[in-house]
Amino acid sequence: MAFQFAPYLAKSVPGVGFLGAIVGAVGAVSKNAQLLKEGKITQREAAVDTTKETAGAGLATAFSAAVVGAVGGGLAVSVGVALAAGIAGKYAFDRGAEYLEARIKATQGDVSDDDLAAELK
Repeated sequence: MAFQFAPYLAKSVPGVGFLGAIVGAVGAVSKNAQLLKEGKITQREAAVDTTKETAGAGLATAFSAAVVGAVGGGLAVSVGVALAAGIAGKYAFDRGAEYLEARIKATQGDVSDDDLAAELK
């Protein structure tokens, strides 16, 4: 009998998050492969973006699953809560990643404090 990967992962919040990370990675690799082919980004930029999108999708999916589990409700409520929590989780992750990238640039001397403040607005 074949191993049932998705149903196995769906048994836990971390498993659901891992499945979300896989889906996020697939989307990011697909997008970045095209951008690389067109010469619009470097391999390093593609790797960084793919890593961020993979982590963000996984964390947002796990957060969404945890919130749905805590709230409960019927199908419509669960779908609505999953969407809202997933969007909120991904938004928070993306803003946090932007902040960290800006701080890293600032510590490397690439950005002044004024530029950093403007970038984070």
